[in-house]
Amino acid sequence: MNARRLLLLVALCALPAGVLAQRSPASEGLTESMQRVVLSRGGELNVLVSKRTGTTPTTAILLFPGYPGILKLKEEAGAPAFEMGGNFVMRARRFLNTDKTFTVAVDCPVDQWNACGDDYRSSAQHVADIADVIAAVKASQGAQQVYLVGTSYGTMSSSFLARGLGGKIDGAVHTSTFTDPRSSKRNAVGVPMASFDWSKAEAPQLFIHHKDDPCELTPYASVVERKGNVPLITVEGVVNPRGEACHAFTAHGFVGREGVVMTALHQWITERKLPAVVGSAQ
Repeated sequence: MNARRLLLLVALCALPAGVLAQRSPASEGLTESMQRVVLSRGGELNVLVSKRTGTTPTTAILLFPGYPGILKLKEEAGAPAFEMGGNFVMRARRFLNTDKTFTVAVDCPVDQWNACGDDYRSSAQHVADIADVIAAVKASQGAQQVYLVGTSYGTMSSSFLARGLGGKIDGAVHTSTFTDPRSSKRNAVGVPMASFDWSKAEAPQLFIHHKDDPCELTPYASVVERKGNVPLITVEGVVNPRGEACHAFTAHGFVGREGVVMTALHQWITERKLPAVVGSAQ
């Protein structure tokens, strides 16, 4: 499989580079800023901090977007600008910003902008870098609790971090979880997820997955088979699906169900509510 075909298979749709967060409906009602985190090992990792305007929430939700997960977050004309604005967790982040919770979209470290692949995401260095992010967010934003939310290839990060960070986080949510990498094909990504064991994580975890996810890398049946004791919320229904199977605007990216998915996620984080199915009545 050539690199271009792989990108079409696993990349989640993104808006053009440099799209300003303030110009997107995804940031409606939010106050947003870029924060530079200086890593203990040297170098920088940038994050997008979003809060519902006028609120002082104390639970931070770190967002890890799908493939390639490289936001290239920067400031343009005094405002945050980034790629991958069409990714599920990025376009639906406003639903997670309340008086209780705020979001922190996590870019790859600047020195990983050319890759940010399996070797890094499964490494102790990734764990150490995100530990630095958590410390910085707690110090600068007043966070008292921290959760991780990954989607598609971003679940490689949320999964390995849930195991590696231990008591530094309060929970992790894996959406459209990467379970079936094509390891026999050239340029495959997410290969370690084929044998990943979520039961080894100390932190509470949750799966959210669409029953009709069309992506061959994230089939619903595999999550059901492999989830163990981790709870699962099943999503039903879509609105105007478009694009290739593993793109962001199909059932894989919960198109038309963004609000109900994020509401269920928020309620699990804040109240431990656990509906079996969401979205079917919309």
